[in-house]
Amino acid sequence: MICFSPEELAQWAGALWSGRVPPLIQGVSHDTRTLKNGDLYVAIPGERFDGHDFVEQAFEKGAVGALVNDDFSLDGYPLLKVPDTLKGLQDLARGYRDTWTGTVVGITGSVGKTTVKEMCAEVLSQKGLVHRTAGNFNNHIGLPLSMLSMPRTAAYGVFEIGMSHPGEIAELAENLRPNIAIISDICNAHRESFESLEAIAREKAALLASLPSSGLAILDRDSEWFELMSDQTCAQTVSISFGVAGDYVGYKVGDSVLEVNGFEYTMPLPGDHIMRNALRAIALGLELGEEPSAIAAGLCRFKNPPMRWQEHKINGVHFVNDAYNANPLSMRAGLQTFAELKGAGKKWAVLGGMRELGESEAAEHAALGRFVDELNFDGVVAVGALAAQIQCSRTERIYYCAEAAEAAQILKNNLRTDDCVLLKASRGERLERVLECFKEI
Repeated sequence: MICFSPEELAQWAGALWSGRVPPLIQGVSHDTRTLKNGDLYVAIPGERFDGHDFVEQAFEKGAVGALVNDDFSLDGYPLLKVPDTLKGLQDLARGYRDTWTGTVVGITGSVGKTTVKEMCAEVLSQKGLVHRTAGNFNNHIGLPLSMLSMPRTAAYGVFEIGMSHPGEIAELAENLRPNIAIISDICNAHRESFESLEAIAREKAALLASLPSSGLAILDRDSEWFELMSDQTCAQTVSISFGVAGDYVGYKVGDSVLEVNGFEYTMPLPGDHIMRNALRAIALGLELGEEPSAIAAGLCRFKNPPMRWQEHKINGVHFVNDAYNANPLSMRAGLQTFAELKGAGKKWAVLGGMRELGESEAAEHAALGRFVDELNFDGVVAVGALAAQIQCSRTERIYYCAEAAEAAQILKNNLRTDDCVLLKASRGERLERVLECFKEI
């Protein structure tokens, strides 16, 4: 259990308690739906709701204190008043960070962040107590909340850092102050906010710039951005690679085994991109003195998060739901992996659009169509307005539809027992609804 004294919270926030001082605080929450007894409630103004409207409800649900803006009042309740509650939350996280003695790992990139985070956490769990980012709590609100939920006794903290606009990585990294940084693959994700792919790479590299000279950066030598990344840090840099010079070189042995330094690691999921993500976790474990057998045991414990290559069987049809998110690189990786799966049935791809691509939107969807043409799927269903730009000129059976229900009906009319279907799209497309509709037909 995590406990904060009211005095240290006040010190970290640079504020004083209004009203009575609360007892020990056992957690921090900004959501009354998940708030637990003993929590500090943080009232954050948002686009649709203002957290200050729920302060009284938070106390009714068991909060022992609330972090609120200076102009808020609620007589008789313990309030920690600050000029800006979002900054106050971040100040709490920064203050708590100063008390940690464990090793902190920060992970960012355009694609694969969550997979790398989960793999690294499982690998390090063989060495000691590990705390990791819950779900995708990786932004200006989620990261400090994740930090404030880390046990003081944790040997390792593994945190995912995301971004959608310039400057975000540097700000988050300043709060986290990692000892180790890992960069996953870079691609045109969130391109609408950046003028070029290089600008995206430089934004991600801000995590490396936050490392101390005693720190460690794990980088992909095969990436076109390797030199740019290396130049951004004063920390020690170690590299991973497939088949070329690197500190940790991986060799693919069959479809599901990766060999590194003469030791073979069984992969928990299919795909070359999974092997590259695993190689990053393997490099981390080896750099921290872990035995290969322990690292392998950690990788075996890896469980893919919901809607990330999640497999279902419905009425004899095998579905792979990889619809949590998508960008040009992850689309290609998922489609290629699916195309290489061995199975007796036919293969269909159900694709939604890729969001946040800015001016490159039309070109990226058109290029994806050409890529799909080379994979020789038995059928393709493009769902939604964005997906209408995925023009496949060689695929014989391609359907365009506006809604999930229509896509499900197309599948129902064409699929047979043992056929396979991949669902892939950006999160906002909610492509998982195709599964729900298919079950109901």
